[in-house]
Amino acid sequence: MPTDRRSDSPADDRIPAETVVESIRAAPMPVVNTRYLAEEHDVPTDEMVERLEAMVDAGMLESHEIEGLARLWWLSLESDLAE
Repeated sequence: MPTDRRSDSPADDRIPAETVVESIRAAPMPVVNTRYLAEEHDVPTDEMVERLEAMVDAGMLESHEIEGLARLWWLSLESDLAE
């Protein structure tokens, strides 16, 4: 699914991918929701979603939307193996 997001968005600068990956690795569960990560990084949820979607596009994360409830995020196998 094509997107019109730019990979050089302000969220990319403000929220480094490495810190998001570390937050997910340190989370109590291997799957986290958007609110959890936004609170961890002290950023608005919309900004975190933008960053997380860019990371999905880059193959670092995977996600699943629970219709009408939440979106879940986890490390892709590629990111997990890089550890």
